[in-house]
Amino acid sequence: MIKKRNLDPSLIQWIMNETGLGPGIGEIFYVAPADASTSQFRTQLESMGVKDIHLLPSVAEAKMVAYRNDVMLVAPGAYAETAEIAWDKAFSHIIGLGGDNIGGDYSEPNVVIYSVTANVASVLTVTGQYSRFINFVVENNANDADNLTAATIGIYGTTWKRVAFHGHMAATQNTTVAAASLYITGAGMYPLLEDCIIGQSVWGIRSGALSGVLRFTSSGRPNGGILRRCKLLSYSNTVTCAMVAVPAGVNIGRDWNFEYCLFRNDNPDYGTKLNQVFYLEPTGLQKNVINLMGCGAFGFDAWDDANNANILSDMAVPAVTGGLGIEPT
Repeated sequence: MIKKRNLDPSLIQWIMNETGLGPGIGEIFYVAPADASTSQFRTQLESMGVKDIHLLPSVAEAKMVAYRNDVMLVAPGAYAETAEIAWDKAFSHIIGLGGDNIGGDYSEPNVVIYSVTANVASVLTVTGQYSRFINFVVENNANDADNLTAATIGIYGTTWKRVAFHGHMAATQNTTVAAASLYITGAGMYPLLEDCIIGQSVWGIRSGALSGVLRFTSSGRPNGGILRRCKLLSYSNTVTCAMVAVPAGVNIGRDWNFEYCLFRNDNPDYGTKLNQVFYLEPTGLQKNVINLMGCGAFGFDAWDDANNANILSDMAVPAVTGGLGIEPT
């Protein structure tokens, strides 16, 4: 930990701007990989007078204090975690120091937190409210049916900016219906996700019927989420796969807004379209729970096969094809 009073004023100003927290930031915690030919970030930090640099995000998180706006700064690297990071500190935050490109994975990392250990259900599980996560990738890649998701939003008021969530990376995960890239639980109320990537289209072929890359997982009817300019990605030729899975009506509440989001499924045979973007179990489901604003879906036959008035759209085109990618003429 670096006491805030010992930081260069320009660094304090940058952290204030990047987090949006203004002068309310707490103490600063650093994470960097060991020095190597492809990583000199630790040496660079030490040259700036930083003395307490952790090797893993989980170690730094354990030392952070809740309700203080502590900030973890993570240098570029691939950080292999062997257990779930239980992010339970309210008002505590991560910033990746590799900039805003979140397109890679742990084999070609910018800032990547990942696990290849069996029985890690969720690599990053957040139960600390009003925490903010910026500029990194989180991945779950163990060939085990118990490794269900890269991250879990399990509390209200979190913010995610330029974070990539990658699940479905191993064969067993791809056949597991409950597997996803991002979980939202019943307590995951009104999260804000901007410019994020949920899912991926290069690591494996999904085949779990009615699975999704985004999955709502438990009762409580979480409400008020915003996904803005996000990409939801998949690789599958199993037509019964979906992109967003709501397996029970009580798993989702009202007012989930998808604003200018891209839904894209690629497939091995370059022809198969998935039946639907959203799988919503109708029993107990509230009406009009999802709002689509300026979204596009490519590789799908429909937004929702059930047509139970659960999805509303502002796209002024015919109802059957509104927002679905078609070949131009």
